[in-house]
Amino acid sequence: MQIRRVRNDEAEIRRYVTDCWLSFQEDLTGAEETHALADDATEAAVEYHLEELDSPESRLWVALDGVGEEMASLSTVDGTFAGLVRTQTHQSPQRFDWPDRLEIEDCWVRERYRGTGLADDLFARAVQHAREDGCPEFTLTVGVDNERAVGYYEKLGFEVQGFGMRVPVEDLRLSLDEGPAGDATTHLRRVRAEEPVLRRFIEECWLPFWQEMSEAVGEQHLDPELDREELLERLVESYDTPDRRCWVGLDDAEDPATPLEDVAATFAGWINAGLAPIDPFLDPPERLFVGNLYAGPDYRGTGLADQLVARAMQYAREEGCIELVLGVEAGNDRALAYYEKLGFEPYEQRMAVPLDELELSATSPGSHY
Repeated sequence: MQIRRVRNDEAEIRRYVTDCWLSFQEDLTGAEETHALADDATEAAVEYHLEELDSPESRLWVALDGVGEEMASLSTVDGTFAGLVRTQTHQSPQRFDWPDRLEIEDCWVRERYRGTGLADDLFARAVQHAREDGCPEFTLTVGVDNERAVGYYEKLGFEVQGFGMRVPVEDLRLSLDEGPAGDATTHLRRVRAEEPVLRRFIEECWLPFWQEMSEAVGEQHLDPELDREELLERLVESYDTPDRRCWVGLDDAEDPATPLEDVAATFAGWINAGLAPIDPFLDPPERLFVGNLYAGPDYRGTGLADQLVARAMQYAREEGCIELVLGVEAGNDRALAYYEKLGFEPYEQRMAVPLDELELSATSPGSHY
């Protein structure tokens, strides 16, 4: 058994896609209800991996069994592709007090090689990558119905950190019957990508949201030395796109001509949403991703949260999206209960483990062979 790195070379990647990746995807389609390949997946996957492996932060290894000529090119080698692992380093954004993380993007072992220790050998390469890049934590995302994969990751020491949840737009259970306006006393204004508006938004919406998030899950999220100017620059950039929207709820009617940064009303809550990115080789339904939803403590139970979600639902319909998706932290029980009440169900889970707590049966690459 050899473990070889796949280089950013079209011939190598094409061989990897046809002899390894497609089998991996077929397994995922059988294990995860929401996973479906597009009809023209092969070419899209080759282009995708060429782009991904062009980054020094990304690495991909494959396990080869029965190799005839050990030094043969990966594009022509005579052997069986027995498994794979793909990793990527994610540096913590400056505004958050998180460690740098190594994301396990893909990990798979062909069925007849399961139980041989090959999965641990592949993970040992990921451990090596994490140590070389100074990442103290592993993260990954796995479908909640992929029980075999979840069981393996739990055996390694991974714990659930959060959930991806979804609901068909037509199944969303809102208490509002009159569209986005509803009966709430607040009214909504769109936050535009303008510095004066976003300066106020940061202080009255963004910071309270993340401060409460830290309290809810018992983990510090914000960098104590947060650079507000750097944050402002990033928000202007992220909201200055055609496929993303942000609204705030104001607790008192105002002249709609008054600039948002000057209104006397309180910013009672906010929501941002955008078209969910889609891997070019997958065939999921069009989805609207809800990035953040927040109602201030004084406005909970007033219908504001439903009003904000209803606006996102209208946005989804305008864009032809048939599902809403979002992420929620595992310890945020209040948010989780609210989303379940709306009809959201988990479809994937985010898991993590500190590097020094990973429970591998192998401590060095290739130790089983």
